[in-house]
Amino acid sequence: MVKRSIMPRHLLLFCFIMLFAIMTSGCSSILPAKEEKIDEGIKVLIVAFGSREPIPNMKVSVRDIETDELVTTATSDSEGQVKLPHLKAGRRYLFVPSSNDDLGLVKKTNSVAKIVKVKKDTSYVVLETYYQKENQRIEVPVVLQNPQLPHGCEITAMTAAFNYYGLNLSKMKMAKKYLPTEEIVDKNGKRIGPDPNKAYAGNPADKLTGTYIFAPAITKTAKKVARDYKSNLQVTNLTGASKKKIIETVQQGIPVMMWVTLDLSKPKKKEGWYIKGTDRKPKMYRNLHVVVLTGYEDDKVIVMDPLHGYVSHDTTKFFKSYKEMGSQAISIEK
Repeated sequence: MVKRSIMPRHLLLFCFIMLFAIMTSGCSSILPAKEEKIDEGIKVLIVAFGSREPIPNMKVSVRDIETDELVTTATSDSEGQVKLPHLKAGRRYLFVPSSNDDLGLVKKTNSVAKIVKVKKDTSYVVLETYYQKENQRIEVPVVLQNPQLPHGCEITAMTAAFNYYGLNLSKMKMAKKYLPTEEIVDKNGKRIGPDPNKAYAGNPADKLTGTYIFAPAITKTAKKVARDYKSNLQVTNLTGASKKKIIETVQQGIPVMMWVTLDLSKPKKKEGWYIKGTDRKPKMYRNLHVVVLTGYEDDKVIVMDPLHGYVSHDTTKFFKSYKEMGSQAISIEK
């Protein structure tokens, strides 16, 4: 007769308890835990606006939107990339690309900052900024004022600057719809016209009556265009800016409208008109011209000239003319 082996009750009870524990708490309490995923961080690609060319050796700073604390800074590699670890999911951060200086500090430029809400699956952020390599010019489209606007260099230059950002504007539409104009009229033996800081005197399409308009009025006009076309472009009156400031702006990839003379010679003037509502009668410029500065190469500047297309000028002569015409300038940037 074969005897059956009988499991001791205490051992049977132990096995039952272990089985119950496995069923109620899962296998994780018994099996080895899996390794936590390593935080690989967020990869940031810094590119030039327009060309989308990666920018090497460019710093990016990251600030916490809620606390305004600087979280980290890093510098892009040769491919314009940088990894930023340890950003917290669910938080909003301000990413700011900026120039790289010798002190290792974040020096803000006219960069395009970007607010990013980091999610668990956020792994990649693209930052666009203004950047121009040395001896490289901004590719502002050529827009010529003639034959339709023989005295419309200002509105033509503005149109070209906007078209650099892909707006595809018409100089004629800009002149007819946006350029503020007022006629010069004879009243009681006086020629009375508008303040060029507020409106264009005459008609830019007329060789006989066309004159000019100054930076404050064009700034206002350009801001209205930017709003109407929902472009988010920023228009800044840089009147009074130094040569260094103007060049730095262009080297960041930002086109700058500048008031000079036709051939960079001394400003020529003739009898003007009384400014409406005043007793002021300033002399009238005969050779005023407006161009778009697009590049700087050693002792030369490159401009988009509404009369000739792309032209280079001696830097010293160009900025001398700019100063003699009241140091008037306007930048348009994203």
